[in-house]
Amino acid sequence: MSTPIKLGLLVAFVAAILWLYASGTLEAVDAEAVQAWIHSAGAWGGVVFVAVYGLLQPLGVRSVFFLLSAPLIWSPADAVLLSWIGAVVASVIAFGFARFVARDWAQGRASARVRKLDDKLAEDGFRTVTLLRLVFYTTPALQFALGVSRVRFRAFLFGTIVGVLPFTLLMTLFGAQLSAFFWRLLS
Repeated sequence: MSTPIKLGLLVAFVAAILWLYASGTLEAVDAEAVQAWIHSAGAWGGVVFVAVYGLLQPLGVRSVFFLLSAPLIWSPADAVLLSWIGAVVASVIAFGFARFVARDWAQGRASARVRKLDDKLAEDGFRTVTLLRLVFYTTPALQFALGVSRVRFRAFLFGTIVGVLPFTLLMTLFGAQLSAFFWRLLS
């Protein structure tokens, strides 16, 4: 794909982010209406949750929002599973976008120090990605940096699957405890 097309996609992506924040679209979402719709949607509610997580997290919506809200809707086990899948999907989307749009540009401008780190990612990507996920989870900057690196997709995917599980499990179960606490207060 040519550079002008990649640049156009990047501009459209940034414009969409700015529009979401500036228009107030994100603030206009009614939480109770969304919860009622998700319950009525059955299994499709989980699919929508994963899709929204996957699309919004790379745009800057914090993963913690999804990890703490999932147990408000589903059982703890379902919430962990859906949050885990959502974190992996968000990672793959951000990785794919960065790899498709900015990899050539970033690789051409990398310093010797960055190239040395990139060589380590190319050689031992699974272990490195797993450790990065354990420390930084799904931070968008990390997602995009891994996308422009030379890490192989398979190492990225499996390192992400393993590396995001502990934090996903802990935060989602913490969200379940918060949910139970607030329901007891309201009863």
